[in-house]
Amino acid sequence: MSFGPFPVSGRDSRRFLRAFLSENAVAEERAEAAELALSEVVTNAVLHAHTEFTVALSLALDGGLRVEVMDHDPQLPVQRGYAEQATTGRGMELVWAYTHGCGVESRGPAGKTVWFVLNGEPLPGEPQDDVPDPWDIGREDVAEAAAGSDVVVLLGLPPTLWLAAREHHDAVLRELALWAAEHPDQAPDPARIALADHARAWISTRVVAELDRLASSATMARRAVHKGRLSPLPDTPESFDLEVPVPEDAASAFGALQDALDAAEALAVRGLLLARPGLPEIIAVRDWACEQAISQQAGVLPSPWPGTGQDRFTHEIRDREEHDPPQWDARLVADSDRGAVAADDANRIIAVSRPLARALGWDVHDLVGRRVVVLVPPHLREAHVAGFTRHLTTGETHVVGVPLRLPVLRADGTQVECGFLIEQTPVTSGRAVYIAWIDPPDEPAGSAG
Repeated sequence: MSFGPFPVSGRDSRRFLRAFLSENAVAEERAEAAELALSEVVTNAVLHAHTEFTVALSLALDGGLRVEVMDHDPQLPVQRGYAEQATTGRGMELVWAYTHGCGVESRGPAGKTVWFVLNGEPLPGEPQDDVPDPWDIGREDVAEAAAGSDVVVLLGLPPTLWLAAREHHDAVLRELALWAAEHPDQAPDPARIALADHARAWISTRVVAELDRLASSATMARRAVHKGRLSPLPDTPESFDLEVPVPEDAASAFGALQDALDAAEALAVRGLLLARPGLPEIIAVRDWACEQAISQQAGVLPSPWPGTGQDRFTHEIRDREEHDPPQWDARLVADSDRGAVAADDANRIIAVSRPLARALGWDVHDLVGRRVVVLVPPHLREAHVAGFTRHLTTGETHVVGVPLRLPVLRADGTQVECGFLIEQTPVTSGRAVYIAWIDPPDEPAGSAG
């Protein structure tokens, strides 16, 4: 039976499966596992293939069930190493956990077939530690499926920042697609959302493939610990130049990606999505990548990523209708005789103690309202933004409650090594405040920022 690329197709395909299994007296346990696995595969088809798809069911003489989902998008699925609390990225793992075999077969430009089987044996019932062979698609296969007749060059792409942006993009685009199904008159055209998803995949697939290549080379043997990285994301080089194969008419897809993400950000700011709005650096890196693709297809030469050290990223958040700071008693920090700074989930400083402001050469009133990156040395800002973005997207954190020593940027551009202890305090409406208790030495030391 064929279905359209709509969220309701998940329900309809499960009904189709359930009727087939009931007619053939398939055991309830296997029926439930089959429905779960089909839901995940169909959701991928709806959210990522954006084409009509066909579900084919067959029952072998020995009672084995085979389910195939055939769509018309040649882009092959890629396993994503997202955190346990991520709202997306684990569907293929669930299919593997609750079936006896699964895989994907390319049909070339005509699309692909994702399949799974269930037999009479006990179900595995637990996710596997490693990506199973049926899903372990070679990067060459993914690149070939995504290849086009044109090439966009992204000079100095920051992979750490892009990986965090990719996870945020995946979450907000998924939320946008589901919100659009309930509000079709207020949402972007589904065809534009489909174009946006393809553009996102073209870049992200190439980034992951390049990181795989670098990880296997001697140049990646040196880990980035000496650079002070605290990001939960994989160790990556600071930047690299990336060639992205795209179709000749890809400019419209990258324009659609900007439009879709802008629409999703606006909804997130209003609190209408589960995802929080993206930080300014996350928005800037995707705007840069999209604008590079659009301009290069118009014949303009590539321009490199300008980096996160720009002054505009440290200013107050005034360029969007962001939520007001959460309701919270700032006196805990403002009246403290210790070094302390509090920031909200928009990465905005909402309180700072006088001892800390004095030690860093700032006036308290000059810091409150600015973004916390004003205190982060430029070479650590991408790691900070990437880690905080992943925390907002997935809830995962690696630094809360862990004693740290890190350099802090002073008002005069010098750096001072400080002891840190970060606490997270839940407040109203599911938001949070982050307090960093900071103990700077009496005399600042370090090099110019």
